[in-house]
Amino acid sequence: MLCCVGLIGGLVVGLYLGGPWTFIAPAIGFGVGLVGDMKFMHKMPRHPPEKDQGKED
Repeated sequence: MLCCVGLIGGLVVGLYLGGPWTFIAPAIGFGVGLVGDMKFMHKMPRHPPEKDQGKED
C-alpha cells in the first residue's frame, strides 16, 4: 500500500531531478514505503475477533 505510493512518488521526483535520480529516487521511495507497510501491518491483529461462543442461532 505505502510501498506503491512511495514508488510512484519516487518516480515523479526522479523524473523531475533527472540523471541517476531517475533510478535512485523510486528505489528509495519503495524502500521507505515498504518499511512503513511493515510497521503498519505489525500493529494489525493477526486473527479476526472471535465470535461469541455462548450465542447460537
